[in-house]
Amino acid sequence: MRILSLDTSFSFFNLSVVEEGRVKLLHYIDSKRKTLENLPLVLSELCLKPEEFDAFAVSIGVGYLTSLRIGVTFVKTLAYSLKKPVVSYENLYLLGANTPFKGQKVPYLRVSTNLFYRTFRDSEVSEVKIYREEELKGLGVSLEMFSKDRLGEEQFYYPFFPFSAYGGVYAHRHLKKNPQGENLFEIEPLYLKPPV
Repeated sequence: MRILSLDTSFSFFNLSVVEEGRVKLLHYIDSKRKTLENLPLVLSELCLKPEEFDAFAVSIGVGYLTSLRIGVTFVKTLAYSLKKPVVSYENLYLLGANTPFKGQKVPYLRVSTNLFYRTFRDSEVSEVKIYREEELKGLGVSLEMFSKDRLGEEQFYYPFFPFSAYGGVYAHRHLKKNPQGENLFEIEPLYLKPPV
C-alpha cells in the first residue's frame, strides 16, 4: 500500500510517501509562498502523481486554520475524485504517542496566542485542551521553535518532527484494520474555539 501524507498545520508544510508502513520520502518546505501555491508545485517538482497512490493521509491540526483547511480540502478532493480512502491524524497525539518516555508526557504546540496540549499518562490520553495556566505534571514535549513556552516540569524539544511521516505510518496501520478509511465528509480541521 502506497500512501501520500500531508501536513499543513503551520507556515511550513511537509509531505511524506509511505509504502507498506515505511517512510520512503519526506519533504519539508518553509517558503514565502502560500500553502495553496506550494501544494501543486511541490507535487510536480517531486514527480508525485496522486492517482498513483492507494490512499491519502492528512493532518487535521492543531494549527493555523486557513492552512489546515487548504490541506484537508486538497486531500479530501483527491480522495473523492480518485475514489481512494483517506485517514486523518492529529499532531499532538502523534507527538505524544511517538515520544519514547515512560512517565507522563504533555505534548504541546503554539498556534498564534494559544498553547494547545494533551496529557499522556500510561494508556490514558486527554482531549486536546487550550492551556489556561493550570499546573501540568510530566515531561513537556514540543518543537524547538516553541522553546520559549514551557508546559510540564521538564522539557524536551524536537528540532523537527515529521508529522506527515508519522501520520502516514499511522494511516497505514489504520487502513490495515479499516481498508475503507474514514468518511471523508466528516474530516474537518480541529476546532477548539468557535470561529469569530
